[in-house]
Amino acid sequence: MKKNIYSYITSIAIFTAFLAASLNSYGQDKKQEFSISLGGPFSYIDANSSGKTVPGIGVNAGLRYSYYLSESLSLGIGVEYQTYNSDLKYNFFAGAYAATDAENENFQFRYKGTNVREEQKLAYINVPINVQFETPGTSKLYVAAGAKIGFASSGSYQTTFQNLTTSGYYPQYNVELFSPAFAGFASTNDLVTDKQDLNTEVSYSATFETGLKQELGTRNSFYIGAYFEYGLNNIYEKTGNGQIVIYNAQQPVQLGYDTLLNSPLSSSARLVSYGLKLRFALR
Repeated sequence: MKKNIYSYITSIAIFTAFLAASLNSYGQDKKQEFSISLGGPFSYIDANSSGKTVPGIGVNAGLRYSYYLSESLSLGIGVEYQTYNSDLKYNFFAGAYAATDAENENFQFRYKGTNVREEQKLAYINVPINVQFETPGTSKLYVAAGAKIGFASSGSYQTTFQNLTTSGYYPQYNVELFSPAFAGFASTNDLVTDKQDLNTEVSYSATFETGLKQELGTRNSFYIGAYFEYGLNNIYEKTGNGQIVIYNAQQPVQLGYDTLLNSPLSSSARLVSYGLKLRFALR
């Protein structure tokens, strides 16, 4: 996460310097346009998994600089802050793996979860680059397409189980223990885990936007349009053995819980955002 933070800080610094230089020459060049935007409401993590992804509410706010190559064609670059929210749900999942208990006995740790829901929240700093075409007149139709690179600034997940059952199978005794709870073996209803960090990678997305641009006098314009952005790469790198419930031999009563994105049930995670975007522009 730290390397991502350093990357987006560097990107913002570069963009700010570029914007300052452009503003310095703005009065002499009518080919430039500066705009501020607000968009939403759907932004989420699209998990390619056997579970169900429920899109959540997310918003973006940003600044954009555009340079007009002609009256109808412009190139743009910007910086924006984007939030992503989603739920990943499974009706049932189970797992088992070899472990060693506090008394140095080898056994197989088993777990079963029903009606499992993971709430995922991300925030990204994005740098979009696009090409925009617009029709002539005071009321214009416009189409913009391009790409953007995003740097994670924060992320978290929290998991809820309607029921979680853990047990230990000891093959040397041919017995499966479902208790005691202090050994990490129990059946728990309505379990809510602590909120934990969700570390994600740099995102690369394709972007598309279209709508209406209305001129307001000789210098100002107002945009209203629909947009769609789709991640081109997997933003989550799996680690460890992919088990969701983690046995702790030192403190068996305190189990660990990994993100569902790290499980074998999920193969990739991409960022998706769509909705309406409003822009106010000065040219």
